[in-house]
Amino acid sequence: MAATAAQNTGAEFEDEGVVAAYVHRTPYPPALFDRLLALTPGRDRLLDLGCGPGKLTLTLAPHFAEVLAVDPSAAMLRLAQTLDAGANPHIAWTEALAEDLPLPAGLDLITAGASIHWMDAPRLFPRLAAAIASDGVMAILGGDGPADAPWIKAWDQTIVDWVGKLGGQWQDPAHTARIIGHQPWFDLAATEVFTAPVTQAVDDLIEAEHSRATWSRAKMGARAEGFDADLRAVVAPYARDGKVTFEISCTLWWGRPRATPLVA
Repeated sequence: MAATAAQNTGAEFEDEGVVAAYVHRTPYPPALFDRLLALTPGRDRLLDLGCGPGKLTLTLAPHFAEVLAVDPSAAMLRLAQTLDAGANPHIAWTEALAEDLPLPAGLDLITAGASIHWMDAPRLFPRLAAAIASDGVMAILGGDGPADAPWIKAWDQTIVDWVGKLGGQWQDPAHTARIIGHQPWFDLAATEVFTAPVTQAVDDLIEAEHSRATWSRAKMGARAEGFDADLRAVVAPYARDGKVTFEISCTLWWGRPRATPLVA
């Protein structure tokens, strides 16, 4: 579940501790990738916005001739290249703000995995609209954590409580505005949800939370120990051999970027 402190700017993703924790995030459901490929008739160019360590890029890259993977965090890109280990030399790992990046024409698929809320839609989307292929698709993804389990309500409530402990407000107006800011710039064709079961070590599940901006260990300091203890108390009764099983859920919004915003 994404955290929602209003003061987040995304700078935390340069933090090596956040980057190290990112590898513990759960993968996207396999069926999601099948659907993205089915939606994409052309396979020449893929653009992955806010690619992070390549959760989308590395799975999709073998299916495209050219891949542009963009992220403003050099630390994230270093991890992505380590995970790739040279398997996909046609990926151009690019450190840049998406809004400033020169874009090639004829983009067949544009993806943004849990990242679109960090971007400036009025600056970005007209450029995407000019670069996307005539039959190209833009896919915006949300959700890359536990979504259903016997302990999920208590887990979610613990997250909400800790946002307050850190001086934030759960789903504050600034956060909500950021989450939906791209919508007037996006012609939505459909919304689809993909799920999959995951078994993960409790330690890794908790560590994954520290890859999120609100819960970076650098920001939390000594309070991280209490945060971890509260989350562990929630899932410990359900753990077997130090692991828990749960369902992940990812929402796919697909369509096309607009050159001008939709006026209600």
